Amino acid sequence: MRQAVFAGSFYPADGAAIVDFFKDVVAPVAPVQACGVICPHAGHIYSGKTAFKTLSSVKIPDRVLMLCPNHRGLGQPLAVSSADAWDTPLGPVSVDMDLSENVASFYGASFDNDAHRLEHSLEVQLPLLKILNPEVRIAAVSVGVGQRDLLQKFADHIAKLVSGTDMLVFASSDMSHFVPAAVAKQADGLVMDRISEMDADGMMDVVLKKHISMCGIYPAYVMMRACVENGASKSDIIEYTHSGKVTGDDGDIVAYLGVRVW
Repeated sequence: MRQAVFAGSFYPADGAAIVDFFKDVVAPVAPVQACGVICPHAGHIYSGKTAFKTLSSVKIPDRVLMLCPNHRGLGQPLAVSSADAWDTPLGPVSVDMDLSENVASFYGASFDNDAHRLEHSLEVQLPLLKILNPEVRIAAVSVGVGQRDLLQKFADHIAKLVSGTDMLVFASSDMSHFVPAAVAKQADGLVMDRISEMDADGMMDVVLKKHISMCGIYPAYVMMRACVENGASKSDIIEYTHSGKVTGDDGDIVAYLGVRVW
């Protein structure tokens, strides 16, 4: 079992406290059967409610394919967790090993736990999924490679795996980091424009060309391409916010975005 490394830091170690934090948070729109989401992964006090609103805006199926960035540079470039479960303060979240094996069958991927050992960007989301669907099972994939041709082929692989199912492809990402809120809003607005157009390559282009510090651009790219390939035609910005809303300091913020794709 992959242990809950960040319980007590990024989020409470007490399950009841987590449930209490989210008890009054509701989606601003009615939930739909979605293909994918983008959710932020900072501490719950900063971005948790944006993530919860986003996940509440979709119907959480029993299987979720989770894609995250690799913040620490550990492990393999495309790393599938081989743990049989991930622990949370609300109890373990089971891993769908058949799905994980199918993901790992991609020629550029491999089972590797080092990439996940100290990575927070999926762990902080698991209590939210557990609240919304206690029976949820996951496959956890660290996407730490930026070669677009490889990501395109990986997205094709993912699209085939989820085609004809109700599975949700979950991309974990924050947006602009450590800039004034006004700068972040302008830069991230360019990314959101491309998301609204369902333009995965345009989204990647603007992030790279404008040097926007969207840490999960690679997971978001894979999710968007896979969903478009499977017929998704709509995306909704559920919420855009930043850490300054909590700290009161708009001069040096991290921005957060919630998106559903369907």
